[in-house]
Amino acid sequence: MFSRTSVIELVKSLKLKTHNEVEELAIKFDFESAISGQYIKEKETSIVKYLLANPGSLGPNGSNIQYELLEFSIAKYKSGINFDSFIGSFPELVNSLKKDGYDVVNDQIRALLPSQLPLVQQESELESLLVKLGLQTAKGHYEQAIAAHARGEWAAANSQLRSFVEDLFNQIQNKVCPGDYPSSQQKKQALANSGFFVSDYNEFLSNGTGFVEGFWKRLHSSGSHPGLSDELDSTFRLHMVILVSHCFLVRLDQNYL
Repeated sequence: MFSRTSVIELVKSLKLKTHNEVEELAIKFDFESAISGQYIKEKETSIVKYLLANPGSLGPNGSNIQYELLEFSIAKYKSGINFDSFIGSFPELVNSLKKDGYDVVNDQIRALLPSQLPLVQQESELESLLVKLGLQTAKGHYEQAIAAHARGEWAAANSQLRSFVEDLFNQIQNKVCPGDYPSSQQKKQALANSGFFVSDYNEFLSNGTGFVEGFWKRLHSSGSHPGLSDELDSTFRLHMVILVSHCFLVRLDQNYL
């Protein structure tokens, strides 16, 4: 349900300080057998591993266990003596959740995207394909974009997303239609000429109006400016990059390798 980064930050937000707290949580959510390690940090890591290995598990209320743990964390935070909001106390978790398609508003979890859009699954497949296809430079840019977005560094995230997409298309061109092309634009044109970009879908029209051309222009817009629009724009870019990159990597993997 949630991405790897969100799950890690979710477990951190539980603020488990004693072995008894860990045991009570494990009993409540029925994963006692998954707990291992001598120290609290080791036990937190075992919880993260369990959640990542069992994304479809249910919590005590019959909903997804990750969702219920987030509800539990919010309720636990509200019950304490706090002078800040949950959002203000755990910004990296909240920013990562937004990337996954969820927000925390007035201590309530809200979906930002339709449930039919399997964004986290596509992101996981995207990361696996980057490893499988040996696209290490692109993977590095992507990971830096995810980290910057979680920290709320919108300009840095946008910059890394542009670098990720540029290297991704360049490496796809190297695999589909190898040749010496001096610019990224010419590499994308070569992909269009080879048929990798599907003309019937208007993916690349060589006149600046195709889908890929518009997508690339959107990533090279006026950049980041202070304010809420930065957060919305950066999250939109990240969602867009995950969906588009996943589509083209699946096409590469299934039809050209």
